Amino acid sequence: MNQRDFDLIQAAKAGDNRAFDELIRLYDKRILQVAHGIMGNMQDAYDAYQEGVIRAHRKLQSFRFESSFNTWLTRIVINQALNMKKKLRVRRFLSFDEPEVFDSAYLEDHQEGPDEIMITNELSVQIRKGLSKLSDRERAVFVLKHFHGYKLREIATMIDCAEGTVKSYLFRATGKMRLELKSFVNLSDKIEETAV
Repeated sequence: MNQRDFDLIQAAKAGDNRAFDELIRLYDKRILQVAHGIMGNMQDAYDAYQEGVIRAHRKLQSFRFESSFNTWLTRIVINQALNMKKKLRVRRFLSFDEPEVFDSAYLEDHQEGPDEIMITNELSVQIRKGLSKLSDRERAVFVLKHFHGYKLREIATMIDCAEGTVKSYLFRATGKMRLELKSFVNLSDKIEETAV
């Protein structure tokens, strides 16, 4: 843990709310993206993120410097997102609402040509389909590893399970995503062949 985080945490524990706000600002964008990857849309992700931050503020006194603040906060937000996802799934089932739609703004890519735009749009659709077929834990692990680059041991700490379990979730998620993206690979190969 770096000295800045340590000092901010100590100040926040002593009651300095500005120090806590500064701590959150250091990590908020990345943690919001993690919540978005789990929840599938920005509105629900923001709700999970806010609830997680409130919970972190309440539990700050219990932070024992055994992990980085980023890992600790991410774990709280992930747990909040997973809990909210379960509640939303039950609510949607009981209300017969439309199934959730993954927000493609999270996967935006600014490419120039029409071929690249078509490939990017197709890829976004395929990724959304693939992510929607993963279990909540598989999605969390896949997003943390492939979208944010966390190491397996960090992910294990964040989702509170053994590293071997994380590997298992990642293996299953990667297999499912490969199947879902198989048609995209074939599509991009065809486009390349016609461009030559």
